Amino acid sequence: MTTSGPPTPGSGETAAMLRMRLRRAAPVLLLLLLLAAASMVPAPADEAALRLGSPDTSHVEQLRRAIGDLPSGALVLVAFDADLGTYAEIRAATRAALADLASHGAQLAMVSFTPEGRAIAAAELDRITRQGGGSAPTDLGFIAGSEAGMVRGISSLVPASAQGSMVAAIRQRGGGIGAFDLVLIVSGSDISARSWVEQVGPRLPHLPLVSIAPTFLDPELEPYLRSGQLTALLGTLREGIAYAEVISASSTTNPGPITRPLPMLVGMLVALGVLVESAVRHVAGRVARPTFGGRSS
Repeated sequence: MTTSGPPTPGSGETAAMLRMRLRRAAPVLLLLLLLAAASMVPAPADEAALRLGSPDTSHVEQLRRAIGDLPSGALVLVAFDADLGTYAEIRAATRAALADLASHGAQLAMVSFTPEGRAIAAAELDRITRQGGGSAPTDLGFIAGSEAGMVRGISSLVPASAQGSMVAAIRQRGGGIGAFDLVLIVSGSDISARSWVEQVGPRLPHLPLVSIAPTFLDPELEPYLRSGQLTALLGTLREGIAYAEVISASSTTNPGPITRPLPMLVGMLVALGVLVESAVRHVAGRVARPTFGGRSS
């Protein structure tokens, strides 16, 4: 009795299998080629393929106007009381605002009335110091007591041990929050622009207050913007991105048309190589599969 294993595929069958696999891979290859061709098309430098910024720039213009109207050498207080969980949403806008203020020659001081805000402010101060390129904001530290501490800061904000030219300028103007020409409020859930409007606004009605806030705070802060108690507000992610884009564009020269073919081309070649290697490996495995010869019993 003779038994035999499965037949070895001949060259005709192997070629047919290879053609079938190439036909299956054709749509993927075509898509990769189309993506590669699309990546070669120049995109204007001022027109991104995906715009996350808000098309409504009225809030951005309000903040830019508030900063642009500041006198040269203005004293600006940055109240850093964002939350660790939501700061990522407003980080780009906050950093853009700090850069915008610095480009207008403002003298910055940072203060916090919450521990979380103090931690974020310390990290931002360290980042600015490491980057260099100008004088770092004056650190007024952490003032305990939340809103009660804020009210105390109206008359006395500068620590007794603080030194420096800006500290001297603040003391010369009275030493409290009223010494500043503008307050930028980086809002959080514990201390937001609402606290400033309610506690500081009535006591210092001529002090402009502007705020950057996470989206969940926008419904409660918008009425203060409409009433004029807030001079400017970036209260959504899209507004923050739009503002950051404007500041970034104004601080750099126009680089001209943007083309980025190399990353897409490399990705296409890698994907193509994987597909071809997989097909060849499969066919080679079928061809090299051993045939079990017959055995007589």
